Amino acid sequence: MNTRTCQVAMIVIFLVLLFPVTLGNPPFPPALTKVFTTTEAGSFLAYAVDPDSIIHWNRGLSPEIEFAILPPYTDLPAFGTWDETYQTIQVDAVKEAQPDLVIHYAKVNPQNTALVAEIEETLGIPTILVDNRLQALPDALRLLGDLLGKEVRGQALATFVENELAQMADFQRLQAGYAPIPVHIVSSFAAGHFDELLSLAGMVEMPTWDSNPPLPDFVLIMPHTIADPYKAIEKEGHKRIYQIPTFPANWLDPGSIFSLMGLEWLHSIAYPSYEADLAATYRAFMEVFFQLNITPELLQWTLRRSGISY
Repeated sequence: MNTRTCQVAMIVIFLVLLFPVTLGNPPFPPALTKVFTTTEAGSFLAYAVDPDSIIHWNRGLSPEIEFAILPPYTDLPAFGTWDETYQTIQVDAVKEAQPDLVIHYAKVNPQNTALVAEIEETLGIPTILVDNRLQALPDALRLLGDLLGKEVRGQALATFVENELAQMADFQRLQAGYAPIPVHIVSSFAAGHFDELLSLAGMVEMPTWDSNPPLPDFVLIMPHTIADPYKAIEKEGHKRIYQIPTFPANWLDPGSIFSLMGLEWLHSIAYPSYEADLAATYRAFMEVFFQLNITPELLQWTLRRSGISY
């Protein structure tokens, strides 16, 4: 077992001992016990820190997400979403549930600052904006741990994320001077949607291409975006074609805790010299954040066509 695997194992053991299933009880009654999160990514963040704090999901759970959630929490009602794009929130249902706090997990910008003020005025409930950048994830975890009376868990989760980010940042420093790796992403999102993760992975998006060089080094495909993308793309000369992992949610989704795994995955497919065990990190992530044991069968299913072989 290498040093990196030992470190991951020690963090997992520490967290599992502290929070076996119910995540234990805080040393003192927390000031906040119930939160409403305006986005699905925010719900996952709060669930990871304290499942008992969430009163809802934003939409019906997909089979993959439901499989990853502990049974007591799969039957929570769907209260809708409120962000810059969607406003499906059931205002009356949220008010009736009487959460102590509303969390808007999103980009910190003038638009979301104004939206937070609108949400607070509409609901009559204190509302905060929490930075959803991957690099700010440790701070977000610590903040929620402090707010929910789960300081130790928030700190432990933050440390897990910091260790993973530090390892990848150290590796990227060795790549200084090399040109970013060009990739093309087949998805329904506009160019630039994945820039944060790609930049952290030493990559740059090629929004369009044709059959003439230069071709992207990698083609990353969002599952279910088109019926059968592989044959058509292969005909144009692309050989390194990978399907983005999506269990229990899309790994490249910006502003999601799963983007930590997405960044690990990008490093694993692009850099043969990157010394990290993606399988071990994935298992540790799911055990630490979701208390879910990833079996070999589930691992193989999750990473199918992803370019990683186990």
